[in-house]
Amino acid sequence: MYIKKILLILLLAAFALPVTAQSIDPSVYSKVKSDLTISRHKSKAEFKTSLDRIVSDPVPYLKAITEDSSIRIYVKEKAIALLEYYPTEESESVLKSKIEDGNQHKSLRNLSVKSYSSAFYGKDPQKAEIFLGTFKNDKSIGKTVDSTLQEARYSAFKKKTLPSKEDFEKYRRNKTLEKK
Repeated sequence: MYIKKILLILLLAAFALPVTAQSIDPSVYSKVKSDLTISRHKSKAEFKTSLDRIVSDPVPYLKAITEDSSIRIYVKEKAIALLEYYPTEESESVLKSKIEDGNQHKSLRNLSVKSYSSAFYGKDPQKAEIFLGTFKNDKSIGKTVDSTLQEARYSAFKKKTLPSKEDFEKYRRNKTLEKK
């Protein structure tokens, strides 16, 4: 009798945990999905703004959209592109899984590479280099990995390099004087 109770509790816990881990509001999910589906000509920044108006933590909803088989590719692409604005562990996990999954649509994998690099290269360049570097020889995303890493390296270099005294002097000499 005691063993049956324990088994029943474990069985209930096994079914209850996935439900609580996926705690997304269906009405909010519907709004997010609708916004990404209907609005085709918004910029990423505009999508982010409208997404932030709908929900404070959109990552679970964006993740759900990328995993929904009934949703069209262009909507999933928007969701993946928006994940770069939310650099959390969950979004990193979603992007990594899309990159690693060879069965994913090529455009989703390529966009995941770009979003991952944009969101996480600045935080830990070495980690991003190592992870993305493993896909340099991948036939479907290798070129994107190469170009994205080069772009990320250049951006990181630009941020670290300060203008020299000569640059300031050239700027000062070439600046037009304003008459008062």
